[in-house]
Formats: sequence, C-alpha cells, structure tokens
Amino acid sequence: MLLTICLLATVLAAGCAGVSGRMIIPIAPETIEPIDAAPLRVLWAKRLVGETDQDLWRPMQYSFPVVEGDIVYLGNTWNAFYAFDAINGDILWKFDTAGPVECGAVVIGDKVVFGDGDGRVYCLNRHTGLLQWTYNVQGQVQGRLATDGALVFIRTSHERLYAVTLADGKWKWMQSREMPDGFTIRGVSSPVVDNGRVLTGFADGYFMAFRAEDGAEVYKTLLQKSDRLVDVDSTPLVVDERIYLAGYGGNFYCLNRDNAAIQWTFNRGSVQRAEIDGDIVYLSDDQGFLFALDKKTGKELWSFDLREYDLERSVAKSPRRKLKIPTSAVPFGKLVLVASSDGYIYGLDREKGKLRWKFWPGYGVTSAMSVAQDRLYVHTNFGNVYCMKPNPFYR
Repeated sequence: MLLTICLLATVLAAGCAGVSGRMIIPIAPETIEPIDAAPLRVLWAKRLVGETDQDLWRPMQYSFPVVEGDIVYLGNTWNAFYAFDAINGDILWKFDTAGPVECGAVVIGDKVVFGDGDGRVYCLNRHTGLLQWTYNVQGQVQGRLATDGALVFIRTSHERLYAVTLADGKWKWMQSREMPDGFTIRGVSSPVVDNGRVLTGFADGYFMAFRAEDGAEVYKTLLQKSDRLVDVDSTPLVVDERIYLAGYGGNFYCLNRDNAAIQWTFNRGSVQRAEIDGDIVYLSDDQGFLFALDKKTGKELWSFDLREYDLERSVAKSPRRKLKIPTSAVPFGKLVLVASSDGYIYGLDREKGKLRWKFWPGYGVTSAMSVAQDRLYVHTNFGNVYCMKPNPFYR
C-alpha cells in the first residue's frame, strides 16, 4: 500500500504568489497519518533563508550535507557556510563567503575545506569556523573536494583540477582540459582519490587518472564521442576492482579499476554518482528514472519513473518542468531513497522498486542526500535542511 506523508503546511495559494511574486514554503512539520504509517520521521528541520528571500525561482542548491562526528557542514547559494549540531540542528557557527557555495566540503582532522562560486577555496577550523587559509582558483568550485591527507583536490567549472597543500593552502599542481565548443552540462566530476591516484571525468568525454603526488597522467580513456553533449560529469564510484561512472546523454560504464578498460555498459546517461548496495547498482539517469542494475552484468532489474509523481507538485506544470534529473540514490533501512529537484523524496522497495512512501520537502532537492549514524540529512532547493530518522513504529 502506498504510504503518503505530508509533513509540511500547504504552499501559499497561487493567487497570493502571483500578487507578491514570492512563494513561502513553511517548514513546520504537520503529521496527518498515524505515527506508525511512515518509515521516516523528521527529527529536526532548519530554515536557512528568510521568508522574504524565498523567491519562486531560486537557484538550485548543490551543496550537500557532510557529516563528521556530531557536526553537519553545509553551504548555500546565499554566500554562507554553516556548521550544525547533528543531533538537534542548532547552528554552531556560520562563515560568510565571497560567492555562492555549491560544492561539498571535505573534513579531515580539525579542518574543513570547501570553495565558492567566486573561485575561492577556504580552510576553516571545523570546530570554531575560524579561517586558516584561502586559495584562489579559476572558475567556480563545484562537486566535492577530496584529500589524501596531504593535498586537497579541487575541480572547477573551467575544466581544471587543482592540488593544494592541506596544511597551508599552497599550490602543488594543476591539470586541465580544453573546454568543448558549444554547450556543456553545468557541473563537474568530483575528484576521487584511489590508491595514490586522483580520478575524474571531463566535459570533452574523457575519464582520467592522475598521480596524486605530482599530477602526472596515469591514463585517459575516451568514453563519450558524438555530436551531442559528451560531458563525463558523474563522480566515479570505486568498489572492489571496478569503477562505475556515467556520461551525460550517453552510457553508464563499469570499468576496470587498474586501467579503465570497459567491462560493461548500460544505455543510460547521468550526471549523478551511482550507489552500490550488495549486488545492486542504483543509477539515477538524466531523464527522470532510477534504475537498479546487476553489479556484475549491468542487467536491468527494475526502474522507477519519477516524472509523473513530480508533476503533482511541480511549481510550473509544463512539459519542460517534467524532465528532472533525480538525485543519487540512498539505500536507507528497508528502502532506497531518491529525490527530485522539482518534487518529492521517494522511498522505494529495494527488491522491485515499488513506491512505498513520499515526502514533500518544499520545491524539491538537487544536492545529494547524506546518511550518517542512522540519520538522513537533506538540503532542499528552498534552503531548508532536514534531519530524518527511521520510525521505530513503522511496519
């Protein structure tokens, strides 16, 4: 039986929104079902944006929660970076940035490092929010930063990969690719550190590995080649002896971990990082579907179409709003969760992909959802942050 939960108050009437040009998403949860009806319950919720700033057409929020211990780190497009208490949502500190924060931070030791849309990289004391160092790059800092413990690796919108020292933010090396002619997809392939190498994809269709210590090229593989968009913007996922990643409008690839030789492909493109749980690969494609694939063969096990459900809550009910890229999937308890940038958070049955639950967070979710210590953390496009936990009464 489909379980639907509406934990938010109703959006202001369309007529009122039309007069003011604004639309307010109330954040106070309001349960309308028995306590044992929903698999997840809101533990806390936090509004980061004042009501007068919640315009109808706000930018997507790409920065996702990063949890380290009992602290959640998160930036937003209103030029701010926060540390929250993971248990109750209290703001521990806030750091004002020069530009919008659209990347995921990296936390190591007593440091948290992230960047902004003005091309500045910041290193803060993760407990106090005090600035340790800054570094300027060319382009917007996007994706998630990575570290090997000595260097921090940063991707930018100018198709560059930087390595700077974690201790003091000094330049170590930089690699870049030429921007393709014409249009490219917004976003980058976040760098991933694997066995002394840094893995990332580029907008010209190449997937590459560089030596972490000096940036020397280890290998490059042309995955996408056509007259259309060939961006390899998904973040590589390394599991056992395989690498999993996708190109936009093209294919999803399973590669050999050592040399990136193709093991199998699935004919769906994506910009999202895949997720693996046991023998199942979850892929959110670029057409509004979530697929479950066999990890060994790439065979499709089931798929779920988010688009028709999204249209129920779409702010603009038009065909162009129908095709939205889902977030990366998150296995959580008995469900696999996925969200849409213009709709709900969905909870699906893992075995067959049947819809079991949905939650309206307020104009959708674009950034990745995070799980830590049996809690789900979500950053919505209206600037709200939710912490959810499994419902112990759910049957």
